[in-house]
Amino acid sequence: MTRARRNIFVFAFVAPAFLILLGVVFYPFIYNVVISFSNMNLRHIKDWHLSGMTQYVKVFTEPTEPSFYNVFLKTIIWTVSNVFFHVVIGVFLALLLNQKIRGRSVYRTLLILPWAIPQYIVALTWRGMFNYEYGSINLIITKYLHLPAVEWLKSPTEAFLACILTNVWLGFPFMMVVALGALQSIPHELYEAAAIDGASWFDRLRKITLPLIRPVMIPAVTLGGEQCGGALGPNAHPGFVRL
Repeated sequence: MTRARRNIFVFAFVAPAFLILLGVVFYPFIYNVVISFSNMNLRHIKDWHLSGMTQYVKVFTEPTEPSFYNVFLKTIIWTVSNVFFHVVIGVFLALLLNQKIRGRSVYRTLLILPWAIPQYIVALTWRGMFNYEYGSINLIITKYLHLPAVEWLKSPTEAFLACILTNVWLGFPFMMVVALGALQSIPHELYEAAAIDGASWFDRLRKITLPLIRPVMIPAVTLGGEQCGGALGPNAHPGFVRL
């Protein structure tokens, strides 16, 4: 088979995937960029035209409800806090599950359940747990911490915090599974050599574990950051309250 025919054969296999990406990723992205520079709204759906930077100027200068800066700040807080706790909790649990402990398979199954449960069921479950009068969260706060009950689903601040707690619980299993797979690929001989050299547990973690799992965790962190704007995103707390 000549090189030209071989290339045609390869392109024939790649073409369907490329066409799907063109239709569902590239075209919508370019289209949204274009209409962001237009006057398109509910009154100008079919007769819109390019208007330059007008829409961007309105976003940054004209008062809106909710405020753009308020939403932008909440988006930053939401993304940073969720990604941070997803990674920290996920890597911590992966380190524990990577040890030889009794019932490791049972713990692994239980800890992956939040990832397997549909998000709608998660929202309904946590809505009940955040209930002011009967929720288990307030029960723990009042009975064991001896603090006043919190009206989680009434004000935007408490509802936003409730969404963060829910999404942290929902997202850490993904990071745990990724980190556990990366940990199991590290040769055990490296830890044995470090132990012979007198390296402490923290030194082995800092110089062996973290550098070797970094190439796997960076794409996972990037993907997790993109997914943080999902069903329980920074502006989803009104819907979370209404469930």
